[in-house]
This record gives sequence, C-alpha cells and structure tokens, in this order.
Amino acid sequence: MFRQRGGLARPGGMQAPQGATATAGGALAPPAGIHRYLMQQRIAAIGQDFDIRNERGQPVYKVDGKVRLVRESLKFRDLQGNELYRLQEKVIRVRESFSILRGDQVAARVHNALVDPLRERFQIEIPGGQDMTALGKFIWAEYRITRGGQQVAQISKKFSWIRRDQYAVDVAAGEDDCLILAITVVIDMMVSNGR
Repeated sequence: MFRQRGGLARPGGMQAPQGATATAGGALAPPAGIHRYLMQQRIAAIGQDFDIRNERGQPVYKVDGKVRLVRESLKFRDLQGNELYRLQEKVIRVRESFSILRGDQVAARVHNALVDPLRERFQIEIPGGQDMTALGKFIWAEYRITRGGQQVAQISKKFSWIRRDQYAVDVAAGEDDCLILAITVVIDMMVSNGR
C-alpha cells in the first residue's frame, strides 16, 4: 500500500476506509445478514490444527489437520469437538478433486476447471442439490462462490487490515456456513499445492 505522500506504508500502519469500523479480529464489520469468518491463507496446506474465527476474533470452528504420506486429512469440528465435515482427496484422471464428507455421505465435491482462459474457476458438485461455482483470483484470495447466478459467499483480503496472510469469508444468511468454509479451505489447499 502506498501512503498519501508516496512511499510504502508500514503493515501495522494501514488505516480502514473512512466510516468503516474495524472489529477486534482486524476485519471490517460485515453487512447485515452476512456471517464473516477470518481465515489464514495456506494454513491448511501445512497440516496444522487451526481455528476458524468470526469477525470479532472468537473461535467458532476447529480444524484438525493431519498430513499423511499419501493424502492430507482435515476434519471440521464445532467447539464441542463434534465432527461436522471431513475432507477426502481423490485423484481423477486429468484433474484432482476433493470430497467433503458429512458422516459417510458426500456433501460436496470440489473440482478445478480443466481450461478457463479468462479466469480461474472451480466447480462444486452438491449431490442432491444445486451445484456451485467459484470464480475469481484464487491465488490472491479474491473470489466469489455462486449457485444459480446468486452469490453464496465472497472471499476477500480487502476486509482484513491487520495480517497479509488473512482473508475474510462472507457467507450469505441461510447457507451452511461450515460447508462453505470447508469449500474455501479445499480451494486454498488446491491453489497453494499448484493443483
């Protein structure tokens, strides 16, 4: 970021836009009806356990990350430790996909697009439901997830004013927040691993 009179601004010296209020977690307050979560970019690729926090910086979900020799394993849990979702990696011929499981049932399957010369894209299959698409600049954590042309989630770094590796996930009301967050983690893992 450049300061008003030129030169680079110090990372801690960045200011939120006028009229915007920053929350304890360092993100700007979300619009009404939107659930905002703060994520660290590429943290899941490391294989560590981590918390997903709300805009106030409070933990709302836990992610157990394990790295095995053959595949990575992540489990999404509520604060009481109950498993909500887990990831299962599959290599499918030309492209790779991750299945997001709820119990033994596939809740979503995330595939990277084979060829899209204009923008990066991921397809999200929802068995028994309407599929979703993620479109945008994934390496910069600037994209949106849509279903039938309607925005389901917005992923962006522009709401994070404290950490460079942090981004916000805004989930529309009425959505399965943990599933959207799991999809976001899968996309982050696939992008950071060059898949």
